[in-house]
Amino acid sequence: MLKGSTGATIVAVLMVALVALAILVPGEQTSEQTADAPVAAANEGALPGNGGAFSALQTNEVRNTVREYILENPQVIVEALESVQTQRQQTEGRRRQNAVTARADQLFKSRSDPSVGSADASVTIVEFFDYQCPYCRRMAQQLAKLNEEDPDLRIVYKEFPVFGPASTLAARAAVGAMRQGKYEEFHLALMGVRGAPSERTIFRVAERIGLDVGRLRADMNSATPTRLFQRNRQLAQELGIRGTPAFVIGDQVIPGAIDIGRLRALIAEQRAG
Repeated sequence: MLKGSTGATIVAVLMVALVALAILVPGEQTSEQTADAPVAAANEGALPGNGGAFSALQTNEVRNTVREYILENPQVIVEALESVQTQRQQTEGRRRQNAVTARADQLFKSRSDPSVGSADASVTIVEFFDYQCPYCRRMAQQLAKLNEEDPDLRIVYKEFPVFGPASTLAARAAVGAMRQGKYEEFHLALMGVRGAPSERTIFRVAERIGLDVGRLRADMNSATPTRLFQRNRQLAQELGIRGTPAFVIGDQVIPGAIDIGRLRALIAEQRAG
C-alpha cells in the first residue's frame, strides 16, 4: 500500500517530468502570442527559460507526451521512488549515527540502567523494550543465550514502557528489583508472563525469586523509575526510536526484532572493526 508521502513523491516526480519536457519542447510563438504573453502567463503560467507561456494546445501536447512516456516506461516511477527511499534511509542513518555518538555515555555508560556482563566487555548491546511487546519477549531469551555463551559481551536494558499502565507497572517493579540485585532474574521472569502483567502477578513473581516485596513496593513507587523512563524516552526520541524492541550496537540503531544469528554477526563486526 502506498502511503501519503509516497503519493506525494509520485506527484513530485510527474511535475518535474512535466516541467523538464516543457522546457525542452517550448514550441514556436507568433508575434501576436508574444504581444499577449502577459495575459497568457496569467492564465497558463510561464515557465522559466522558455521565452514565454505555452498555449493551451502546447500544454496539452506536453501532458500527453509525459503520459505516453510514463505508460511506456512505468519503471521510471519505481526507480524514482526507490531513489527517494534510499536517500531518506541514508539521511536517517547518518542522523541516528550522529545521535549515537552525541549520546554515547548515556547509552553505554549510564549507571542508572540495569545491565549484565562486564563493564569492560569489548561489545555492548543496548536494548529498548517493553514487557508487553511480544517481540521483546522473544528477544529476551535470545539475549539471555548470548549472555551465557559470550563472557565478553555486555547488555544494557533501557526500560521503555510504551504499551500503557501495565507496561509502566512492570517496568517500575523491574527497576525496584535492580535495587535488590535481582534485575536479570526478575526481568526474564516477567518476560515469561502471559498477557498484561498485573500487580498480583508481579508480586507473585517477586516472591518466587526471593525479593523483599515490601522493599520492592517502596522502590517501585519512588521517583527513581519515573526519572529513568523520562531519560529513556528523550533518548529514544533523539535516536528516532518509535517502538520496541530497538537495539543500539556500535553506532547502529536497529529497530525491530532480529534473530540471534544476525546479533552474533553484528557483535563480530564490532570486534573486527
